[in-house]
Amino acid sequence: MEIIKRNSSGEKVTDIQRRLKLLGYDIGKTEIDGIFGVETENAVRKFQQNRGLMVTGVMDQETWQELVDAGYRIGERMLYLKYPPFRGDDVRTLQLWLKTLGFYTYDENGIFCEKTHRALLEFQRNMNIADDGIAGEETIRGLKGLGRIINSKETSNFPLIKNVNEQKNLHDSKIILDYSGNLEDTGCSGYYLDDKISICSSIINFCRGILLEKGIKVLVSVSGDVKQDFSLYDRIEYINKNNADLLVSVDLNCSADKRANGSSCFYFKGLKSYSIEGYRVANLIQDKIVGNLKVLDCRVHGTNNAILKATNLTSVLVEPSFISNSKERERLKKSSYQKKIGESIVEGILGYFI
Repeated sequence: MEIIKRNSSGEKVTDIQRRLKLLGYDIGKTEIDGIFGVETENAVRKFQQNRGLMVTGVMDQETWQELVDAGYRIGERMLYLKYPPFRGDDVRTLQLWLKTLGFYTYDENGIFCEKTHRALLEFQRNMNIADDGIAGEETIRGLKGLGRIINSKETSNFPLIKNVNEQKNLHDSKIILDYSGNLEDTGCSGYYLDDKISICSSIINFCRGILLEKGIKVLVSVSGDVKQDFSLYDRIEYINKNNADLLVSVDLNCSADKRANGSSCFYFKGLKSYSIEGYRVANLIQDKIVGNLKVLDCRVHGTNNAILKATNLTSVLVEPSFISNSKERERLKKSSYQKKIGESIVEGILGYFI
């Protein structure tokens, strides 16, 4: 979709303002006027912060999808398996409830997938409810009847892995490497876009080369051989089709503060749970980058980014540096520095499988 930001206007802005207002966000005295001004930008920033997204104040593809998802409440519509799948906060709540009760052992990503369908069927059978795979009035009533049990659980964390024993065998596993090659997904000014794509692609290629030398199966979500403009959700679809065990996505941070520097890694964090395996991989990679490159430790964070929540495998996002920092950008342009980042990422990956 077209990026919508400060000074944009039109029907799309009106729709954004209407959705934000329905969710309780303050869009200023003028309210719904179809003009993306300061108040609307601040509302978008607050929404992004509340949803665990990168706070940019810009309505990009990922933020828009989250805004649409946030408009659905459990019980307002019947949910069942279809294509394209239902998605929204009602699906995420359903997954959380089923997960807390032990029927669904994956991230609550808000997408009604085959795994959600199977978990719902199991719940219905256990509750002697018609096992039609539809989260309708009777099923929702049954889940709400267990509200005391659901609400008493502080978390519902489960490892997002196919099989613990198989997962630890590195040479039987498949790893997908990813980076963003689309302006809508970059999270920073187009001024840095060419450098960002070139640097991330190079880091990924160094990672790929090292892993292949060790006899490990590797796929890359964006091909460097042909100029592609894969959007975020194109890449997610590709990743989910390839039945892999681990996803490592590489991006570069960007800030209005030109002094901002350091490395961060991210794992999926949902409503009341987080990806245990993602948390572990992110920490291993972060430790290697900080230790090997002697950069500022901006820590590991749980987030709701689409590349982490919408992919069906253990996933981490690595941001080893700030491209908006001139000193870091000059280092990042050096092939030797890109190789060190790649080596550090691979060390973290190998540490996870040991």
